[in-house]
Parts: sequence; C-alpha cells; structure tokens
Amino acid sequence: MSFQLFKILNIIGTIKGITYYRLNGKYVKRKSSPPSREKIMFDPRFTTVKANVTEFAAANMLAKSIYTGLQENLKIFKDSYFTSRLTGSCRKIIQMGRGTKGQREANVFNLPDALIGFQLHKKQIFNQIYWANKSVLVNNDRSNITINIKKSSPLHLSKCPKSATHFVLTAVISTVSTHTWIPKIKKYQTAYPAANALGKTIQTPALLCKLEHQDISLELNMPTTKPIPPNVAITVWLGIQYGKEIDNIFTPFVAGKAMECIAIV
Repeated sequence: MSFQLFKILNIIGTIKGITYYRLNGKYVKRKSSPPSREKIMFDPRFTTVKANVTEFAAANMLAKSIYTGLQENLKIFKDSYFTSRLTGSCRKIIQMGRGTKGQREANVFNLPDALIGFQLHKKQIFNQIYWANKSVLVNNDRSNITINIKKSSPLHLSKCPKSATHFVLTAVISTVSTHTWIPKIKKYQTAYPAANALGKTIQTPALLCKLEHQDISLELNMPTTKPIPPNVAITVWLGIQYGKEIDNIFTPFVAGKAMECIAIV
C-alpha cells in the first residue's frame, strides 16, 4: 500500500515498523526505532523499563553463577533453552527481594522453590526417570553435603532403556552468592565473589539395573577451606544416566538421562 493511499485513508498508527501520523497539519511517516540504551538508563519516562533491564541483568548474573558451578554436567544433561529458563527462574527470585524495583536484592534464599525441582532438560524429568526416596544432610558450616538413598530397586528405574545394564548417579553442588545493587556504580555486584560459582561433582560406580542397592551415599565437600558466608546459597543437584558396562567401562546412553535441583542449603 502506497504512502499516498495511507494519506487518503488518513491512517494513524504503526504498520510493519512504519509510523503514520499528523504533524503541524501535515501527514508524515517515519520508521519506528527502539529507544537507545542511554535513553532507557537516563530518561525518567523509561523508569519502569530501566528497572526491568537492570533486574534482568542481575538474573543473568545469578544464572551464570549457578551454571558455572555445574561445570561439565551442562554438556551432558541440559537442553538448548536451559540458560533462558534458568534466567527466568532467577528473575522470580529477584522479584521477591528487598528494595525498590530495579535495585532489589538478588538472593536465592528469598525464593528457593524457584530452583528446587528445576530440570536441566525440560523434557527429561528426573523424578519420572528415577524416583527412589532421597535425603540431603548438611553439616553446621555447610562444608559437607551428603545425598543419601536408603534403597534403590529396579522398580525405581522408570523409563529404563531395555538395553541398559547399569546406571550411574551424579551429585553436584554449585554456589551462588547474593548479588546487590551498588548505587555508586549503578550496577549489581556479587556480594561474596570468592564463594560464588564454586562447584563440585561426584558419581556412584556403575550400578546394576536388575539389582536392589542399599544405602547409596554421595558425599560432597566444598571446594574451598574458607567458610561459606550465610548469604551464599548452595544448590544441590542429582542426575542419572543409563548405559552399559563392558569390561568395567561404563558407557552412558544419549537417551535416558536427567538432572534436577533437589535442594537449596
């Protein structure tokens, strides 16, 4: 449709990125463009947008801390939308923080349920693949975390591939510090960088699928000798991989695997 026809029809509005309007009695058009970063950050009309932008940046920082600690497990278990899904969960955590919008505290302890049950792969649900009862024990200074499974039987191995002979459980911890808004620099910063984004992984030996296993214990020690500050959360993850063991070498299958966050301590 030509500009002349838009003019005759007296169309006012935006169509396909072009805005049509009247200015000083004349009918004009201009290409719509998003506001610049400078306008968002300093123009009072964009206060709400600015608040959303800064808190989204903080959510990215929280998510990065978590997935940095997860280390090589991401390559094994995650889906292609993992990062955006995790950032979305971290955004919910920030919305529960203290302070004004755009400067609210980013602290996982404000909404731990946003992460508990989070799947590294959205369509591979851990407790639908392996549903043995588990408990998480933590010592007083949180330097030692143990996942205990009192009994694991073949009945707990849901969706076990027919050709699988063994399975391996993987336990992971990943730390995430509170992130706070610093007015002087107008940015969020990690409150405890030395204790942030630390990770540790441990696995069981390959366990026979057809047998019952008693008292499985996965013990994780923090990868630092320094005390963990109270405002640093430790995310605890548990995963499973099915596969085959031949000549004492376990080869995991591409399918039949999952990992989820089971606790925040």
